[in-house]
Amino acid sequence: MEKVVKLMFEFGTLKLIPRSGWFKIGIKNPESVAEHSFRTAFIASVIAYMETKDFDKACKACLLGLIHDLNESRTLDLHKLSRRYVRVERDAFEDQIKLMPFAEELKKAMNELMDYVKDADQLELLLQAKEYSESYPSAMLYTKNLKFKTETAKKLAEIIRKSDWRWWLELE
Repeated sequence: MEKVVKLMFEFGTLKLIPRSGWFKIGIKNPESVAEHSFRTAFIASVIAYMETKDFDKACKACLLGLIHDLNESRTLDLHKLSRRYVRVERDAFEDQIKLMPFAEELKKAMNELMDYVKDADQLELLLQAKEYSESYPSAMLYTKNLKFKTETAKKLAEIIRKSDWRWWLELE
């Protein structure tokens, strides 16, 4: 139980870790890894459900989306350029998974559902870039090479690119 509590505290540090790639285009206070993971989790659940019509898979994909960057609590967020020069092993994430009481089930879910999470991760980047692009047009440069595996993600990306992120103003 003590290890689980330590992991809970560790998970909380993701709120303090900024997504570092946004610094390169001048965003001074970018989203945190926790904020990114929160929306990624929701998107992963939507993609998984739309692709499979299986609520249990959607829930598992949601959990995987929440923890997909958990290792960054130990390694910090390294953007693509940094990763060309700094190699970070997956050991941190694997060590963290071992602390979870459902580690074996999690590994099975990862083998089955990570394509949904990877697509969700990229869709979250697209959404965030779209939001930042009003003040920082270069934010959209990060989205030019996105590749999706699922048909659902491809369709969602197409709609996101055409949409105004401030759609909610219609409600006022």
